[in-house]
This record gives sequence, structure tokens and C-alpha cells, in this order.
Amino acid sequence: MPFYKYKQIAKEKFSHFIARFFGTTLAVVMLSCIATPASAAYPEKPIELVVPFPPGGIVDVVTRTMARQLSGTLEQPLVVVNKAGAGGSIGAAQVARSAPDGYTLLMAFDTHAINPLLYKLPFDSDKALTPISLLGTSALVLAVPASVPANSVPELVAMAKRDPSALNYASTGAGSSNQLAAELFKSTTGINLTHIPYKGGAPAIADLLAARVQVMFVSTSSVLSHIRAGKLKALAVTTKQPIPQLPKVPSITQYYPSFEVKSWIGVLAPSGTPEDVILRLNTEIRNVLHTPKMAAFFDKQAIQAAPPHPQNLANLCKARQKNGRV
Repeated sequence: MPFYKYKQIAKEKFSHFIARFFGTTLAVVMLSCIATPASAAYPEKPIELVVPFPPGGIVDVVTRTMARQLSGTLEQPLVVVNKAGAGGSIGAAQVARSAPDGYTLLMAFDTHAINPLLYKLPFDSDKALTPISLLGTSALVLAVPASVPANSVPELVAMAKRDPSALNYASTGAGSSNQLAAELFKSTTGINLTHIPYKGGAPAIADLLAARVQVMFVSTSSVLSHIRAGKLKALAVTTKQPIPQLPKVPSITQYYPSFEVKSWIGVLAPSGTPEDVILRLNTEIRNVLHTPKMAAFFDKQAIQAAPPHPQNLANLCKARQKNGRV
């Protein structure tokens, strides 16, 4: 065979080899791109935590404490943004409109579950937001200023019956757990209390301390220091049993056996957020909740850590119909 024939055959074989090699390599690269989620490197930039209440309230305090720990495990800053108003629905609407990429999250309070019954929302809360994690639940305490002469639930009820216009109660807005608890208290006891709604816990508690309002069903964590300092009196807690932080304060079920109300805090994301991002956030939040530092913080704030599975938060949100009948 002439030499040029050998040269032609070798050239053809080399060309086939190169085509197969690069074709296989390109296929592997393409498959790896398909198999690897676009969110695999999440998070690649700071995450915004929207608190739908003013600074200083329990949701804000819990969020900032959790954010400091999560920023270390996620290796990105977590920026807390307060967007208050309409019982938390303004902040929720902002998150619902955000890109579903895991970089804008909602720190929801119990008002989130009842807001669809109270406001004409610009979004469907069942469809626009998806749960990431339930953080914890908290008993409410029936608190009054130190200047109010009542020292027990029966004495408060008697005081309200003597003068039906004497007592105003504060809440963090229509549909909040403290408003629902107060309305349940009114219907159970037959007394009159005038509702004074606030945009968040901090301004409501400030007016309670100043006795501009006389009654509030409030998260224990928000007023524990004021109770211990003697500035507020705790007449009862709204769980079936007394709580360790206030062991001498009776359960309201001692007087009204069917009365039980709790507040809760959870984290939600815009619907459509990738499942692997939801899982990553849920895992990191669960790990943070189990740290001794966060456990000590929750104990100090009288918050009971809750199983953080997203479905637990979804179940609380779906319970709005029961609360709406109060």
C-alpha cells in the first residue's frame, strides 16, 4: 500500500477519535449541567428577612437573633427589613411579589393565618407563599399595668362589669392572637373591653406600661422583664398549664376550662422557590434551633421550640377558619 494511503487512513482514524472524544466530553458536561440544580451554590448573595412588624417586637427580636447564627452557617449576611402594617399583610405582600429564589423570606407571626379573613389581600396567601419552617410557639399572658387594681382574673372581670367603659385592650392588629384571645375573653366572660389596635408589639406594650391601655393578652417573652420588674402584673397565662418562666401565675383554664390560645412564629418563601433551597433553609434553621445558644434564648423568651417541618407551619396557616369564628 502506498505511503499516502497509510497517511490518509491514520488521518481519518484520528479525526474519528477526536470527534468521539469531544462529543463524549460535551455530552458529559451537558448532562452534569442538567443534573446539577441552578440553586446548588445557594446562597450566593445576602438574604433578606422581611419582618412585617416594627422593630422591637418579639418577631423582630427572634429574627435578629436567628439571623446572627444563620449568617454563619449559610456564609452570607441575613439582612432584616421591617415592613409593618395591616397585621403583617403589607410585608407578606412584598415577599409574595418577590422572585422565588430564596433571597427574600417572610418572618410570619400568627396574624398571617387570619389576615385573609380580615383584609382584601393583593395575593392568595395559600398559593403565593410556601412554608419553610415553624420556629416556635409561645403562651400569651393576660397582663395589666401595675396601677390597675385587679390582681386576679375574677377581680378584672368584676372591675369590667362595674364599669363597662373602664378598660381598653391593646393588640398588634386585627386577627392577631392577642386580639383573638381578648375577643374570646370578652365572649366567655360577658364583659366589655374596647379594642385599641397597634402596628406591632413594641408600641402596644409601651402604651400598656404607660397605662394608656389597661389590658393586653401578649406573648410572654415580650413582657417577662416588665413583669419581673413589677411594672406589669400577670393575671394568667393562656396555656393549659402554668409555664416555667411564671410558675406562680395560674392558667386561665383554672377559671375557663376551654380557653387556650398560643402565638407562633414561622418562615415562609415565595411559592416556586426551588425545593433544594427550601430543604437547605429548613435544615440550617433546624440546626440553629438545636444549638445551646438558641435554646437558651428561647427559654429566656418563654418560647417553646416547635418541630420545624414545613407541614407543621402549613397546618397552622390552614387553621385560620377555626380562629375566624372567634
